[in-house]
Amino acid sequence: MQLASWLHSVKAVGCIALSLSLLTALSCQDDQLEFLTDAAVDADASTDSDAGADVSTDSDAGADVSTDSDAGEDSDGSIGSDEDTEPICIEGVEEGDFPERVIFRSKKTSFNWKWYVTLHEGKIWVKPNPEAGEAPGEWTLLGTGLPSGADVVRFDPPTEIIEISADGTWLHALSPAGVFYRGTDFTGNVHSFFTWSDTWGHPAANGPGITTEFPTTYGWSVSDSQGAGVNHYQDRLGTSHSVGMGVAHMYRIGAEGRSLIFNDWWLPADWSRQICLPDRGTFFAENMSASASTIFIVGTLGELYTRLYDFDTGGENDSLIYSFLITEAAGDTRALPAEDWQRQPGITDGLITSRITIYQDGQGNAARMLRVEGVQDGRTGFYYKHIFDESWSFEETGYRACGPFLNAPGRTPPEPVEPNDYSLVGTLVRSPVLGTSVSVDIDIPAFNLMCSPADVYLGVDGNPVTVDGKPLVFPLHHVHSLILEERAREYWLDGVPATIRAALVLPDELAGIDDAVALATIQSLFEDRRGVNFKGTATLDQLTLNEMTWLDPSIGIVPGDEKADPGNTISLGATRP
Repeated sequence: MQLASWLHSVKAVGCIALSLSLLTALSCQDDQLEFLTDAAVDADASTDSDAGADVSTDSDAGADVSTDSDAGEDSDGSIGSDEDTEPICIEGVEEGDFPERVIFRSKKTSFNWKWYVTLHEGKIWVKPNPEAGEAPGEWTLLGTGLPSGADVVRFDPPTEIIEISADGTWLHALSPAGVFYRGTDFTGNVHSFFTWSDTWGHPAANGPGITTEFPTTYGWSVSDSQGAGVNHYQDRLGTSHSVGMGVAHMYRIGAEGRSLIFNDWWLPADWSRQICLPDRGTFFAENMSASASTIFIVGTLGELYTRLYDFDTGGENDSLIYSFLITEAAGDTRALPAEDWQRQPGITDGLITSRITIYQDGQGNAARMLRVEGVQDGRTGFYYKHIFDESWSFEETGYRACGPFLNAPGRTPPEPVEPNDYSLVGTLVRSPVLGTSVSVDIDIPAFNLMCSPADVYLGVDGNPVTVDGKPLVFPLHHVHSLILEERAREYWLDGVPATIRAALVLPDELAGIDDAVALATIQSLFEDRRGVNFKGTATLDQLTLNEMTWLDPSIGIVPGDEKADPGNTISLGATRP
């Protein structure tokens, strides 16, 4: 059914009969329905070769709505059109290659607190960002418009740039050959001093360089957390930690839209590190944006999520101190787990596209602004708010906006998939050098290499450990450890083990275990521990973890009072049943 006919039928039955999704998308605003109906009529007419309608696909035709097939080719990774229909476009001013104002960070345009940046005919142009207090200026080439110089040594200098991304001090550029080039300092006078490099990775950011390896369909973004910018972040307990010398990452949505991959320019130059997406890694992301280690994603139905996660905040940096066990601030110790995905309020008073942007505008976790392209009551523009605000505001721009509109009625959700969970069974054993070993059974119904935590259930003498008749849950958190060798993007599929650190957290209800023998056994196993910090490996078939001890490095990983006596450690071994 064509969209116009569908919307006319919706209006015929009235708002009372609308589905919940339509209520959410349009809030039963009759003028919004009227507007979309008229837009769909024009769109249907423009795609009917026999209709003889005045509305055409020519961008100069002056029609309110067009279905220009190029309009949906969104530069920020969104899908340009539904599978069998061309996108509806709400006419307005064309942004072009040299927009008066850069609103969105996309593959073709970006900005930071100093500069706007755009691509034109394969070259990079900049102009001052007046929104950040810079004096207005004109678009000018950044140098030659192409990465070059003494530090472009790993690959041939590019003759064209096809995609860009900027944040903080960094401007990254992508060539048709799939090579990423990094430029700095993008907060200074770039016409006097700006350096390009194509080195990337271990050792000391002087590695072999990095290439795309897989398509950039669903978006990528450079992110920069600097002392002069965001300055610090707050962990789950609200404790502030300095970003130190800075954290510079690239984040990317995987080729199929269901993985989030990242790399830091000091890490090995590969795409083997992942961050679990919402819904235990099953979420389909249409597009992403990142700034100051905070990722912003949008789903097929317009769902919006944010998360602060990088190599340092996530617990993966072996030179920092982390704890899953602390319950209050403890000096430099960073409380884990890292911040989870935060569902942002839905936009219910208009329609939105997949063009989204996040940018830093101050210090700390709250200093992030979100933008989402949208249409409200026939006016094109964008919704915006600070990351922790409870509601969105709308700013009209008059720029042309093209669908698909993600929160429109009738949108088909992506095919559901199951998480990459698998079950493991085994034992948890304390093996003192002096004394008797204590062993219990463990059952992990849903372990996931990329998504933490997993629920662990213990058994004593073949019986589950219960409280008030219900199996007692022991959360098992894990993070990936620093690896200095390059790995395949999905190395675990080749049988290569993941090197991880983990923590089994003891639940508060432990003292209430129903069976007296089971309680005594569990207490003997853990003694006075609040939890168990492990290091070890995980594959798709096996989990092998050994408790951290005083023999581990005295600096980094976990606090000294959470490490075990080397002569009295707990080990965990589990395999697929």
